[in-house]
Formats: sequence, structure tokens, C-alpha cells
Amino acid sequence: MRRLNATRVGAILAVWALTAAGCTYSGQADVSSRRTGVIPYSEPDLVNPLRGQYQNLATELFPQASPAQREYQPWPGTTDVSLRLDWRTLQPRDPRKLPRDARDDVRYDFSVLDRALASAHANGRRVGFRVTAFNSCCETSYPKGIDISVPDWLLTIPGTTRTYPHGGVKYVIPDWNHPAYLSHFADLLAALGRRYDRDERLAMVEMSGYGDFSENHVAFMRDTLGRPAPSPERSQAELGYFSQYRDQYITKKAITFLVNANLRAFPNTALVTAAGNPEITKQLFRDNPLLRARRKPVGIRADGLGKFDPIPTWVANEYSRYVQIQDPIINVVLNRYRTAPVITEWIPDPPQAGAMDYYLTGLRDVVNRHVSMTASTGFPGQLNDIPMPADQYRVWANANKFSGYRYSVTAEQPAEPIPASERFALKLRWTNFGSAPVYERWQVRYDIVSTSGQVVRTIDSRMDLRTLVADQKFEDVAGQPTAATTVDTVALSPGLPAGRYTVRATVGWREHKPNASVSVDFPPMQLAQYGRDDDGGYPVTEFSVQ
Repeated sequence: MRRLNATRVGAILAVWALTAAGCTYSGQADVSSRRTGVIPYSEPDLVNPLRGQYQNLATELFPQASPAQREYQPWPGTTDVSLRLDWRTLQPRDPRKLPRDARDDVRYDFSVLDRALASAHANGRRVGFRVTAFNSCCETSYPKGIDISVPDWLLTIPGTTRTYPHGGVKYVIPDWNHPAYLSHFADLLAALGRRYDRDERLAMVEMSGYGDFSENHVAFMRDTLGRPAPSPERSQAELGYFSQYRDQYITKKAITFLVNANLRAFPNTALVTAAGNPEITKQLFRDNPLLRARRKPVGIRADGLGKFDPIPTWVANEYSRYVQIQDPIINVVLNRYRTAPVITEWIPDPPQAGAMDYYLTGLRDVVNRHVSMTASTGFPGQLNDIPMPADQYRVWANANKFSGYRYSVTAEQPAEPIPASERFALKLRWTNFGSAPVYERWQVRYDIVSTSGQVVRTIDSRMDLRTLVADQKFEDVAGQPTAATTVDTVALSPGLPAGRYTVRATVGWREHKPNASVSVDFPPMQLAQYGRDDDGGYPVTEFSVQ
């Protein structure tokens, strides 16, 4: 739950430049092309977009980020970097003192994000970010004893913030419902959208504008400052929606304003949200009219892996009123993984039961909640300066490897030669061994290759890998996720010359934004099988024509 200021981001970007050679995504598995068969989980992880371990808070991957973990092989890579930026970093100037027609790059300081996007792109990665207006921790010290994430000029607008002294620190917390706060934050989101929404270096934006770390709750007010939110009995009248746990301070009217601002700013970029506020979740997952124009459903961003269920309490707990009244939104949230990713962050607070139980809880939740991405930060092994025990490392590594998608393709070789005058069908069996599917567009392609190496036919499959995912009931931590399998039947027209042919499968990345301002591309998907060639294809089967 740490935040990034401009100085820290600059230092991290410098480290990226020094470590790029060891971490750039090549798209090629480190295996011999002469081997065949499925790659087991005991091998290094597969590096593909939007799956597995990602660089949270722009922090290097584990274990190579920790000098104490040199006995373990470096993690093979990632294509994803996540940033968290204070509002004050992005808008130090008071907009009221600027000309009304001032350009966005005068009103806002985009330098941190510009550098992050450029550095990520140079290293084969994309960026996701959120903007925060309050962070209850985790700096080692605060200048003048003030914890503040909003711009200084906002404090001069009466009523937009309040300051709460506690433990020698003054916490500056916005009034989440104040019209001026909401208006200025929405202006920031709109400017960020104008600059970055069509930039393909930006993969994802996290719902921003409310809560501690923009995580859509302020439990800090309830638990630490002793200022709980409206009680369940009064929440409907005071907030406009039912809130059971006294950690919600934002009204339905303000929620609608902020949700609209996030959706309007980034119609072409994937959005995820912390799901702790029921009304925010309802609006972002189902009820907001702006959803009809979006390219993608909104996914889940969950903090607390290892201790808290990635699905929030109001959705998963039997004593939740929403569960007890069987509110239809429950099934919407529980099934969101079918159409949008669940992205998690480890929590730096293992339960009293111990670190192993923490990792085992995280592993089960990754599989059963269909998690796509796991953070490089927050867990004890990353925070400690002592070697991570081998048994804990194995569980942690499996949590990363089991997350997201992991596809392979096989086919049986026809027993008899095929007459050149006959039409015939290839049956290719696709399996997803991972916990979640892909959520971006990938095109499956089959090349028919002659013995001379010439591609004589190319067939674009109609199969959608986004639908290939299994239900999970993962309890045996020595096991693996349940795999999902489907058969892709591909018709080959007659007319191939007599000879021997190889069927080669390639899965190409096609997730491009309309009228992109900056374009990116990725190599073909790494499949969970040996035999990848220099073009990212895999030999699947052979057949003869006579």
C-alpha cells in the first residue's frame, strides 16, 4: 500500500535503465526447440501480457530484487508495471491562477508518467496506474509531520479537506463529497485521459478519486482515528446505499460523479477497481449507462492477498446483508473473472498463524478466485533481509505461476494419408492450465508448412481463448488448478500437393486501441509447451497428402 512520489519514481526509472538487459520480455521460452510436450510448472514461469508476477509500485521482480534471495533463480520477466501517484505530484499548480485556456501540459505535470511510459515501452512493458488523494501510510517520515497527497492549493478551498492529528502526524483527508474536490479531481482525470487513453503503452487504469490509497474505503478513519462512518441502520439515509461495516464515507451522488469521470476519461483503456464499496462496484460493473460504450468490462483490483479474500466481504461473507438478501450484484461480482481480470497485491501483514499459512492462503485464493496477476511487493520474503525458506518460496512461486492463463495445443496425427481431392478436418485440442483466461484479443493462427519449410496455407481460427477457463475448487495445495479443454475443428480444403506437412500454431497479440497515439506490439504468446520456433510458432501435428 505504499505510494510513489516523483523523486521515488525517478529513482526507479533509473534502475530500470540499468537492469533492462536482464528483464526485457523477448517472448521466447528458454527451452530447446527439439523438445516436445507440455512445459510443467516446475520450469520457469511463462512471460505473457497481463498475467503472473508484475512490477507493483515499479518495484523490481522477486526474487532478484532482494540480495538475500540469491539462491533462487531470477524470475524470468514481466510485461507489466504498476504505478501509484499522489494527486499533488501531477498538479502542483493552482488552476485558479492559470489562464482559462491554459494547455493541459501547463495545468498538469505529466513528466513522471511520461518517463514511466517511455521506460516501460523501451523494456517491452506496459504501465497501469492509479491516482491517490489520501494515503494513510507507509512513509518512513513525513515533512513537517504532515501526511498529504492532495495539492497544497486544494487546502485553500474551504471545506475540501480536514486535518486529523494522530500519533504525531497530521493526516490531511479530503471531504469526498465536496463539490470542489470532486470537480478538480474530475478535471485531472479528464486531462490524463486526453493525454494517455489512446496510448497503447498504457494497459490499465485503476478507479481513482475515493478512499485510502484510492481503494474505495477509509477504514483508517474508523479503526485508527476513531471516526466511524454511518452505521448500517443510517447508511441508506445518509449515503444513499446500504453500507454494513462503517468504512464508507462517500455518498451515492458523489460516487456517480466520480465513476462517470473515470469512465469518460478512459473509454479505450482497461479499468479495474477495488470492490469494497458496494455502490461503486454496482455502478462500474452493471448500472452506469456509460458502460454500454466501453470496449471492456471493468475488472477487480484486490489488496490483501495472503490475508483477505480478493472478493470483498460484502460479496463473500454469509453474514453480509447483500448475500442474505441474494442481491443480484453478488453473482455479477463472483463471475467477473470470466470477462475481466482480478489483479492482486500481497499484504505486508501475515496472520499470527505464520508466514506459511499466509502463502498457502494466497495460493488458494489465486486459484479459486481466478487471479490473473500477483504483485512483486508486500509479502514477507520481499520485505525481509533474510533468505526465504525453500518451502515458502515454492508456495509463493506456485501462486505466481498458477495465476492467469497458461495455454497449450495438441493434436493427434492422422493414421492414414489424406487424398489430395478430399476435404478434411484438423482437430486441435486447446488446454488452459491456468486459473484465468486471457482478456485481451489474441488471434490463433495455423500455418500448414511443407517439408521444405514453405508455408503453403494459413488459417485464422475463429476460436476465442477468452472463453477457455475452468471452474475451480482448489484445496490440495500439492495439486494444480483444474484445466479447461476445448477442441478447435479446422477444415482444410482439397488441393494440397502430395507430400508431408506440419501444422504450426501461433497466437498473435491483437489488442490495439482505435486511432492509437502510440502503438505497441508483443511477440506471439508463449505457450506451455516445448518447440517454440524463432517466429513464435509451435509444431502441433503432421499429416500426409497423397
